[in-house]
Amino acid sequence: MSTEAQAPRNHYPFTGWNFVVITIDAAFFFAGLAFMDPVVVLPVLIEKLHGSRLTIGLVGAIQRAGWIVPQLIATSFVLHRRRKKPFVLLPCLFARTPFIGLAAAFYLLPAGSPTQALLFLLIGVYAVFFFSDGLVGVPWHDIIARTVPPKLRGRFFGSINFAGGILAIGAGAVVRRVLSDPSLPFPHNYGLLFACLCVCMGLSTIALVFIKEPHGSPISERQSLLRIVRSIPSTLRRYPPLFRLILAQNAMGVAGLAIQFYAVFANTQLKLPESVGGIFIWAGIAGSLAFSPVWAYVNDRHGPRSVLRGVALVSVFAPLAALAMPPLARALQLERDMAYWYAATFLFNGIAGAGAWMGITNYVLELAPDDIRPLFLGLSATLSAPVVIMPLVGGILLGFVSYEVLFALTALGAAGAAAYVFRLEEPTQLVSDIAPERAPHGLALAPETQRSD
Repeated sequence: MSTEAQAPRNHYPFTGWNFVVITIDAAFFFAGLAFMDPVVVLPVLIEKLHGSRLTIGLVGAIQRAGWIVPQLIATSFVLHRRRKKPFVLLPCLFARTPFIGLAAAFYLLPAGSPTQALLFLLIGVYAVFFFSDGLVGVPWHDIIARTVPPKLRGRFFGSINFAGGILAIGAGAVVRRVLSDPSLPFPHNYGLLFACLCVCMGLSTIALVFIKEPHGSPISERQSLLRIVRSIPSTLRRYPPLFRLILAQNAMGVAGLAIQFYAVFANTQLKLPESVGGIFIWAGIAGSLAFSPVWAYVNDRHGPRSVLRGVALVSVFAPLAALAMPPLARALQLERDMAYWYAATFLFNGIAGAGAWMGITNYVLELAPDDIRPLFLGLSATLSAPVVIMPLVGGILLGFVSYEVLFALTALGAAGAAAYVFRLEEPTQLVSDIAPERAPHGLALAPETQRSD
């Protein structure tokens, strides 16, 4: 069993309060993103701004890089500190404020404004958002680990997915209504969606303010980024289960080859209107809502390894659905319902997405010794950096192959990833072999009697 799992309940203060407040924070965050969904809405918008397939892949790569790359930098700032909350609030404010300017630009500029300027503005704001938001991942998850007991974490992440899904249903309805409204010409319709995104991000930020943070167990001195980087080899040698998880994350990232192009394929090849993006969002939400309780139950009953196995299997079905559903609908002479058939792709994406974050995060939290948990979180994110280039590689491949070939390659890659994920060990069986009282070579732990701010 994990040392955390054996800790008495009072070692996790503010559990009930933070369970509710952080769920509200994350639910509004994900609902806000649904108004400019990175899989459904954003690629179609880039296409309308005359961005190339490579640009669509680039934005997908920026999204992934922004979440992954800064986390090791964040580790150097928070590893030695008791209080992590300020390092959540400040980056969030910096990340989310530029959306106000983006909403104003799209809504107030006259129809027919230069699309190239709007495209550059869009990419710039999204780069600021994702890279700033990436700084939040380590301290935010560390607060969760210190306030939510292991046996509640499946239900906790499941509650976030469920509440966010409920709110995103409304967002999907707004997206469909706005994009099909002839009285809202382009780009004003997208400006309204950005304004809705801003409202949800504002409510999420307010919820963040009310998080109650318990004191942590810091390293005794500040660790420079260079020092942390130098400690990576010894960390991975000392904790081989972490290394194997990182390999699994990179293998599962192959699903990102096609994920930015499912909606573009529907719009350009299947000739479906933009407004079906609302249907696709609903399909993803339906998958997330239906399976969030399932993943939560599996996590709390059987552990995060079982969640990751299930996610890896489901990830194979999304590209297969993109391949199979259009010809199946034509064979059954149901082409008028093509949007609903093709929505199965986003249904499987939603199912996998609901479990991936939960499974990976809880696997890391069960492995991580208390004092160096931020280091584990930072490494598991930053060392999965190869997944960043997957959407970009997908965009490059589309210059040489068809969408169908790209989807087939993605399915094959996802199947190989699933085979590897099934070889992962159960983290609760490995924690007892790890000495949580010592840091990897090059890092210094704080004595029990010593704490630094």
